[in-house]
Amino acid sequence: MDSKLFYKAMSGFYDLIDIVYFRDYENSPRKAVFESIGNTEKVLDLCTGTATNALKIAELKPLSEVIGIDLSKDMLKIAQGKAERSKVPNIKLYHMDATNMRFHDKFFDKILLSLVLHEVEEDLAGKILAEAKRVLKDDGEIIVTEWEKSRKLFCRAVFLPIEILEPKPFKSFIKKDLYRYFERYGLKVVSEVHCDYSRVLKLKKAEY
Repeated sequence: MDSKLFYKAMSGFYDLIDIVYFRDYENSPRKAVFESIGNTEKVLDLCTGTATNALKIAELKPLSEVIGIDLSKDMLKIAQGKAERSKVPNIKLYHMDATNMRFHDKFFDKILLSLVLHEVEEDLAGKILAEAKRVLKDDGEIIVTEWEKSRKLFCRAVFLPIEILEPKPFKSFIKKDLYRYFERYGLKVVSEVHCDYSRVLKLKKAEY
């Protein structure tokens, strides 16, 4: 498949996830994430994809400085097109490796990791978290959104396609004790919000 067609299809897949799993805003992770961000903060959206979260934050928090990075140039092209159409002035998008970022130490107030960690092997996840910790201010927060199995029978049935389609690391990641998982990387969970199909965890540097 042509790469442009592939990433257009992937963009449509992400839009479908929005419709199926996040349509109820009151019980969606986006509500928890957006409410966690101050009006004038520097925000980094790691592995931003098509920048859906980054753009919405920039719109809701016009005095904030929002930066989205991704390793996929094709995804960033889609994101850049969305940004240009929205005419939001306070967002920047960069092609960048999340394990080797070109930002100063202790630069960001908030860092977002949305549905990223379960897709990669733990060695790579550890490198991403270490680099995120480096560019996070000492009093800042990393906000992690990850899938979570619901106890509701209907929701478990709706969640089945995610279990089938997600990459191999998903099966082990979803069973992890995330509090202990993040402790291994010098991060502590300070709050957690459970949504219909996911959960949002706020992390701080363990030494602060």
